[in-house]
Amino acid sequence: MFAKAKIASVFPAVLVFFILAVAPALAADYDLGFSATDIYFSKTTLIAGDQVRIYAKVHNVGGLDITGYVSFFSGINLIGTSQAVSVLPGSSDDVFVDFTVPQSSFNVLAKIQGTQPEDQNASNNETQSALITPEHDTDGDGTVDSQDLDDDNDGLPDNQENENTCPYLLKADSDNDGVDDSHDAFACNLAETLDTDGDGTGNNADIDDDNDGWSDVQEQSHGTDPLRADTDGDGVNDAQDVYPLDATKSREERNIFQPPPVENNTPVTEPAVNPQTEQPSADVQALTEELKNIIESPIALEPEAEVESEQAVVSASAGSAPAFFRLHNWLLWLIVGIILVCLSIVIILFKDKIFASATAPVSKLPLRLAEKSKPQLVSQPQNFSSQTILETKPVRPSSHVIDLKKMKKQ
Repeated sequence: MFAKAKIASVFPAVLVFFILAVAPALAADYDLGFSATDIYFSKTTLIAGDQVRIYAKVHNVGGLDITGYVSFFSGINLIGTSQAVSVLPGSSDDVFVDFTVPQSSFNVLAKIQGTQPEDQNASNNETQSALITPEHDTDGDGTVDSQDLDDDNDGLPDNQENENTCPYLLKADSDNDGVDDSHDAFACNLAETLDTDGDGTGNNADIDDDNDGWSDVQEQSHGTDPLRADTDGDGVNDAQDVYPLDATKSREERNIFQPPPVENNTPVTEPAVNPQTEQPSADVQALTEELKNIIESPIALEPEAEVESEQAVVSASAGSAPAFFRLHNWLLWLIVGIILVCLSIVIILFKDKIFASATAPVSKLPLRLAEKSKPQLVSQPQNFSSQTILETKPVRPSSHVIDLKKMKKQ
């Protein structure tokens, strides 16, 4: 308890010693400076165009006397001239310059410079005011416009002054064109009421009201609506739609060999076509040359893959049946020829067999019978009488002899 009381009695003495001895030793000897709120004006309300005075409070926070200058800036522009300042240690002094309040927002910067001796702490040598927006007093009556009911002091309150500017708040049709302002795209233009494409030009002056790429005159010539960019509603603007009045199609449908349509409406005279001099298109000519080379190429056995590839190319190019059944295919004709030869041989053999079976017995039988039935003459003495008798030996029919009667009956 006694120790605590002793410490409590000693602590105030130590604190006083620190303030009187140690703190001054830590402070700079030469130090002029500002605080954050050391800039102020001679008037509370700043009105554009008024002359006011700008003040800055300078403090000597060092331990010795020091002199210097204070400069005021608005942006990068110097206000007035630099003001000399001399301040005793531990005290302050005010410096000022005159200033004309600008029409727009501004702020003021105060800066200490040129001190003698040299300032040992430059961190507090500048301070800047907040951004200031000046008031205006149009009629100069001392009441700013934000609080004045009659800014120009002409006797007519501001809420009625606005009625002199079109569009008029208390009038339904400001330009008297018969269209209320709420539906009039040009409430103050008697000549215009509509702006279909919203380009800022009224329909009466706009040559393309719907801004679809066709002028109003072209729209009329094509029968389309000049106030609708897509007359048929198919999602393609009229100028890009080949069929602007047909919602089912919008792209051109034609043969690839058909010449493209003429864009303008001027008549086009086609030159006379000479069949002898007319040249086929590049695609047709290339296809013809390819087919010609295939037909005129020497007959040779090619790899199966190459033959199939060429047949596929010819078939795809011609758009017809497979090339094997084309008239110029030599393999097809070779197979047909072999088949015809085989058929001819079969027919000839078949006919010869029938003919042989029908004619052979008739032609050979008499000869055989004649040989078998030939009479054998008996030798007689030379002095034979007239009653010579020819003796015939009975002939036995051969087993190979064919009976014609039986064959005919059969």
